[in-house]
Amino acid sequence: MIKKILGNIVFKNFSYLTIGTIIAQLISLVTVLKITSILNPDDYGLFTFLIAQGMLLLRIGDLGNRNIVIRTIARDPSHTNDLLWNGAILRVLAIIALSLIYYVYNHYFGSLSFNNLFLIFIFSLFSCFANLFELIFHGNQKMLPSAVINLTYSVIWFVIVFFVLEKGISITYIFLLYISITLIKGILYLAFIKYYKLFKGKIQSFRVSSKQIIKESWPYFAMILILLPLTSLANNFLDINSNNIQIGYFNLSERLLGPISLVVGMSLSAIFPNLSAMWSKNREKFYRYLSIGFGVYMMASMLICFIFTLFSKEIVILLFPDDYTPAIKVCQMQVWYLFFTSVDSLVGVVLGAANREKLILRFSIVYFLICTPVLFYSSKYGALGISYGYVISYGACLIYVWLTFKKSLNIKIKYDLHIWLLAISLFIISFYLTADISLIYKLIICLAVLGLLLPYSFKLYKPLFVK
Repeated sequence: MIKKILGNIVFKNFSYLTIGTIIAQLISLVTVLKITSILNPDDYGLFTFLIAQGMLLLRIGDLGNRNIVIRTIARDPSHTNDLLWNGAILRVLAIIALSLIYYVYNHYFGSLSFNNLFLIFIFSLFSCFANLFELIFHGNQKMLPSAVINLTYSVIWFVIVFFVLEKGISITYIFLLYISITLIKGILYLAFIKYYKLFKGKIQSFRVSSKQIIKESWPYFAMILILLPLTSLANNFLDINSNNIQIGYFNLSERLLGPISLVVGMSLSAIFPNLSAMWSKNREKFYRYLSIGFGVYMMASMLICFIFTLFSKEIVILLFPDDYTPAIKVCQMQVWYLFFTSVDSLVGVVLGAANREKLILRFSIVYFLICTPVLFYSSKYGALGISYGYVISYGACLIYVWLTFKKSLNIKIKYDLHIWLLAISLFIISFYLTADISLIYKLIICLAVLGLLLPYSFKLYKPLFVK
C-alpha cells in the first residue's frame, strides 16, 4: 500500500507543492515578523491594502479561465502555446480595463494617490503573467518547478525585508520592492517553461482562441464576480466602514493562515488535473475516490484548524508586538471560515472536473445573496466583526451547497454527517471552551483528540489505495 501511495502522481505532486509551500510559508512568516516590527498596525494595514487591491484586479482579470487552462493542457498539452499566447493577451486587456474602473472607484470611495494606483496596476500586470505561466506546469502535472520558484520568491523577499527595509521607510517604496520580486518570479517561470520544453502546439488566431476560452470559462468568471464580496472585498468593506488598523489585523490573520490556506490550495491544484482525466476515463474510480477521499480531506482540514485555534493565542503573543494582540480572535475565527472554504473549494474542483460549471455558478449566486449584506454590515465592527460574518453566513450557505452537490452527482460521502458534527464540536471546544486555559491543558486536549481521530482517519484512508 505504501509503495502505491508513494508512486501515485497525485501524491507526488501534492508532496512537492506541500513541502515547498511549508518552507516558503515559514520563511514568509519570519518575514512578516520583521515587517510588523518595522511598521505599526496602521502602516501595515496600508501596505497590505495595496497588495490586496492588486490581487483584486488580478482575480477579476483572470477571467475565470484558470481551471480551463489547467484542464485543457492536462487533456491535450498541444494547446499550451495557444493558451499561453492568447490567454496572455486576454488578461492584459482585462487588467487595463479594470485599472480604469478602479481609478473611478478610488475617486469616489477611496483615498489612494495616483502613484499608488499606478503601482497597483503594474503589480497586477506582472502577477497576471506569473500566474499564467504557473498554470502551464499545473496542467502538465509538473509541480516540482512551481514549488522551487515559489520558494525562491519567498527567499528573495526575505532578504529584501531583513537587509533593505528599516523603520521610517515609505510604504510606496516597500510596495515597489514587492512588485520587483513579482517580476523576477514571472521571469523564472518563463525560463523553466523553456527548460522543460513545455512550449507545445500551434497558436490559433486571437479571435478564434479567445472566443473558445471565454465560452468555456464564462461560468467561472461569473462565479468570480459574484463571489468578490467573499474572496476579495473584505479590505474594501473595512476601508469604507472601519480603518487601516482593522485592515492590518484582518490581513495579519490571513498571513498567519497562509501556510494552511496554501497547503489546501496546492492540494486541490494537484488533485484537479487527475480528477479531470479520471472523470473522462474511469467514472467508477472517480466515484470511489470521492466517496472515501472527501471525508478524509475534511478530517485532515478540521484537525489542522482545531490545532491552529488552540495555539494561535500563544503564537501571536510570542511573535508579534503587543499592538497586534487584537488579531488573536480574528485568526481563531477566520481559520474556521477557511475550513468551510476548503470544503467548498473541493466541491468546486469535483464539479469542475465533471464539467458542471453551471452548478458552481448557482452556488456562487447563493453565497453572494446571503453573504454580501452580512459582510458589509459586520465590517462596521472591525476585523473580528467581519470574521464572524464570514463564518455565520458562509456556513449557512454551505448546508444547501453540500446537499445539492451530493444529489447532483448522486454520490454518497462516507460518514459525512458524523464528520460535520465533529467539526462543530471541535470549533466550540477550541474557540470557546479552551480560550482561557493554560498551555499544558491545551496540549493534553490536543493530544487526546489526535489520539482518538487519527487511527479512525487512517481506517478511512486505507481503502482508497488498496482496492
